Amino acid sequence: MPAPFPHHFSTTVSRTFAARARVQAQQGPATPEHLLLSSLGLSLLTTFEAFAARDAIEIHDWTATLGGDVERTPDGLMFTSIILSLDMELSGNVGLVEQTLEDAKQGCLVLNSLRVPLVVETMIRRPEQQVPERRAG
Repeated sequence: MPAPFPHHFSTTVSRTFAARARVQAQQGPATPEHLLLSSLGLSLLTTFEAFAARDAIEIHDWTATLGGDVERTPDGLMFTSIILSLDMELSGNVGLVEQTLEDAKQGCLVLNSLRVPLVVETMIRRPEQQVPERRAG
């Protein structure tokens, strides 16, 4: 018997170097759904890196966990929600990070190509900070 809907997919994108990352499917072998979530995470990472350089924000660490639900809709099977939980360690002009992230979301090619709402939850750390700041947006 097929699994009931919604189907949940989850991936992790961890920055290794500038414009490079490791992608990992959270359960089972990677599927096209995992690849779509991963491409969203990678696209947002590279777009954020460009805007962070503009805003003098240095990225020390970036890990994005993306979770998405696929459901039957009148238009067929589609992602109906995606949540991106972002854990970043930053220095420099960290006070600009909310606007920088918003600019990255506006400029992200993959995000702008999807018809699904994206919720971004962020945890921002500074290298000298022990307790992270939590933000949602």
